[in-house]
Amino acid sequence: MEVNLSKKSLAEEIALKLVTRINRHNKIDNLHYAKMKYGLEVLIINLLKTLFILMMAGGLGILKATLIIMSSFAFIRHYAFGVHAKSSMGCTIVTSLFFFIGGYMPSFINTTNYKVLIIFSITMFLLYLYAPADTESRPLVGKNLRTKLKRKALLSGSILMILALYISDPALKFFISYGSLCESLTITPIVYKLFNRRYKNYEHYKKFTN
Repeated sequence: MEVNLSKKSLAEEIALKLVTRINRHNKIDNLHYAKMKYGLEVLIINLLKTLFILMMAGGLGILKATLIIMSSFAFIRHYAFGVHAKSSMGCTIVTSLFFFIGGYMPSFINTTNYKVLIIFSITMFLLYLYAPADTESRPLVGKNLRTKLKRKALLSGSILMILALYISDPALKFFISYGSLCESLTITPIVYKLFNRRYKNYEHYKKFTN
């Protein structure tokens, strides 16, 4: 998830060194320099956060489950986007909580194709209504762009649903379905409100540019 990069951090220091080294060989203007630095910071933070979550999952004995949940979550999120926490710590805590809970749930729930269809019915309905959901730092401006992303998000959800129905292992069915559902929830207005984030940022962008 997206984070506030205003404070000096290890990720910022690494990104600064990398961009400085790149700039020595390819002179770039200030705008591209800032964009590259920000992009690298986000990438490094997400990599470190993912590594931390996977290490924790390994210690809890649910590494495989967490990997599958994260993969299905990310597969749809690539097109549907969704809410971002205001801090890296908050993002890590919330993400870990949901992923780890999901990793243990098959011990209490026997997932059948009927349950998979119910979960994905909710997921696809939410994707149809709300995907894609943008952020303040990345408004998805343009109706054609949002339509294309919605279609791809729905296609991604459909692919995962077919995969979950085809797989015979009840636990794997659940992990794929659960990760997809978690992602679809992050694009809903109520979750944006809970995180105190602005919704439909492309509308504010258009007002600002007009």
